[in-house]
Amino acid sequence: MDVRLTAWHETETCTWCETMKECVTAVFGDGFIREAPLCWRCLQQAVRVRHRQGDAKPEAVRLLKT
Repeated sequence: MDVRLTAWHETETCTWCETMKECVTAVFGDGFIREAPLCWRCLQQAVRVRHRQGDAKPEAVRLLKT
């Protein structure tokens, strides 16, 4: 599972929890989430949820910053 972080936002509305927080824009390589601002807590939760959905292994999770 590839997760690319494309931007950092000092304050932005998190797509997942809908609160104003420090966020990063995340793109999951498999299309699970595309160009969505997520706070750090929700990014961790999204990775866990995606892992439970399929064949991804925890050691295979890679965060790619561009």
